[in-house]
Amino acid sequence: MNVAETLLLAQIQQAGLPEPERQFPYAKPRRLKADFAWPAHTLLVEVTGGVWGRRAHGSITGILADIDRLNESTRHRWRMLRFTPGMVDSGEALALLREVLADGAPVGKEEL
Repeated sequence: MNVAETLLLAQIQQAGLPEPERQFPYAKPRRLKADFAWPAHTLLVEVTGGVWGRRAHGSITGILADIDRLNESTRHRWRMLRFTPGMVDSGEALALLREVLADGAPVGKEEL
């Protein structure tokens, strides 16, 4: 767990939001996992660790991998939010999570 993920988890807990599942597999049989998941809300969260550099999310390879992950989550009927460490630090990530979790009533599996 990177620093931003640790901070976001602490913010979620302090805010009294529902506890997320960690490293949640969302696209079986593929081994794709989300940093945080609220299955009852069909919500996944990814906190992007590295944005710069040859092997980071900002590289062509990283961008293509992120597109694939987003498309797979959508194909499996998940909503995915993505945050940078700056968004976690500023509180923007927590604010959006509060809004989405409040707006999106839990759904049953039969609705998926």
